[in-house]
Amino acid sequence: MNIIEKLLTVNPYSRSGKKLSICKGIIFHYVGVNNQRAINTWGYFEKTCPLDKHYSSAHYIIDLNGDVYHCVPDNEVAWHCGTDKPDPASGRIYTDWARSKFGYYANDPVKISPNFCTIGIELCVDAEGKFTNETLNAAVELAVKLLGENNITVDDIGHHKKVVGWKDCPLPWVKYPFLFEEFKKNVREKLGLLI
Repeated sequence: MNIIEKLLTVNPYSRSGKKLSICKGIIFHYVGVNNQRAINTWGYFEKTCPLDKHYSSAHYIIDLNGDVYHCVPDNEVAWHCGTDKPDPASGRIYTDWARSKFGYYANDPVKISPNFCTIGIELCVDAEGKFTNETLNAAVELAVKLLGENNITVDDIGHHKKVVGWKDCPLPWVKYPFLFEEFKKNVREKLGLLI
């Protein structure tokens, strides 16, 4: 896995410098623009978000070729899974899954959010809106690394829609949930939990 350290400049909109309280999960996203490279997503976080006063970032962005851009230190908050819109299923701001998984961090959206207890990872998609094998392989390796460093399990891996409910992100896994289950199975295999 090739990790490229490219930390965002500290600013309120993409890298606040606030400390992550605890890591209770890893949340996956997709960049939402077909064939967009990680460096362009990094530029969006670095330049566009502060200019537009738009909160958005992730700790990592995984490129189409598997390069991993490290944008926000793991012990800092990234703005990747907060919301003020209700989940269509529960009618509450965060999903039942998020509230059971993150407790306090998903029960008072005015004061705090799951951003304060999760690591966010953006995945690039190819021209057809799919994850490349290189992106997925790097995502598996990164997930294994982060699980070990934070003493959490594969059951603590989620994606954006599992947290907020109304957002179809990452679209490849929302459209085809079996692909997300396959991804978690690959993480388990890499961890040596499956024979």
